Amino acid sequence: MNGGNLQAALFLLNRPEPIRQSSLLMVLATGIGDGQTLIAGLKALASESSAPWSNRLGHLRLLLEQGQTLSEALTSASGLLPEPSLIAIRVGEDTGTLKQVLAEEAQRLMRDTGDNTPVQATLSNTLGWILAVGLVASSIVTFIMVFIIPKFKKIFQDFGMELPDITVSLIGFSDWLSSYWFLIILPVFTILTILAFSLARWQQLSLTEGRTAFSQYFPRYWSPLILRLMSITVASGHSLNDSLHSILRELRPGTAATKLSAVRMNINAGKDCWEALQQEGFLRPREVSFLNSAGRSGHLDWGLIHLARTLHRKRDGWIRVLVNFLQPSVVLFAGLIVGYICISLFMPLIELMNDLS
Repeated sequence: MNGGNLQAALFLLNRPEPIRQSSLLMVLATGIGDGQTLIAGLKALASESSAPWSNRLGHLRLLLEQGQTLSEALTSASGLLPEPSLIAIRVGEDTGTLKQVLAEEAQRLMRDTGDNTPVQATLSNTLGWILAVGLVASSIVTFIMVFIIPKFKKIFQDFGMELPDITVSLIGFSDWLSSYWFLIILPVFTILTILAFSLARWQQLSLTEGRTAFSQYFPRYWSPLILRLMSITVASGHSLNDSLHSILRELRPGTAATKLSAVRMNINAGKDCWEALQQEGFLRPREVSFLNSAGRSGHLDWGLIHLARTLHRKRDGWIRVLVNFLQPSVVLFAGLIVGYICISLFMPLIELMNDLS
């Protein structure tokens, strides 16, 4: 199932997906500062859907009526918005830019929805294809090794043939696999099954909660979000250091959070913000030069949002390159295995046919 089909299925099942999440963000952005408008908007949004989405919206509305902040209510009513949007909302509350953050996140989700094949779904589909190919290929190879090769071995022994080294090695591996198949087959199938279930779970979390597996260990992954929130902070006239502090509190523990903490310490020590981000791997030298130029021209907020979108597109581009590399690599690897088996079997067969003729 591709990304577009999965989104459609989630929509029909009243599950969180980008279009529904974008609509919620627009209602929240419209109602910020006006409690009656916000509650009325949530009621109208819930009435257009059925469970479980409407139940979650009702839970959110009750929490807001009880006086909880928007971030607290969204955290308690889990499953409504993706992780990056929740981080942005908490930062917006801390820096006084909540309305701008909500509008920007709604537009971002809508832009991402416009892509019929999201890059996360493309990568998930490719990994799923690799798992399927691996499962089928390993089954076929195991069958050949356990049931077919021994029959060829008996034929060769009956004719007293001298076998080439490549055939001897294939028969030796077949004998070992026939005796100790449980040492390979069971672990391989167990790993493939676990990976298949994990992949399905990751794809669901990617679309419904915006979570990317192991992203906390890659600082560069968070650069677009950091720059996007900094753009809103600059436009509202707030401190970049306060924005970084708010972002840091929301990141999951990992390499990215550690490096962002080092960035904030360097800024407090008097170092330039962009140079500190470059030192910790969030920015490249050319990107720092671009931001310095944008700052000198008085368009830093525009430069930050433009760079954030550019980095987001580049990240997606590199993932697509990886996908385009993985697919032919798997086919090539499978072809080499098939070629090895064919050459090992047919070389002595051809010699046997020549002798018989």
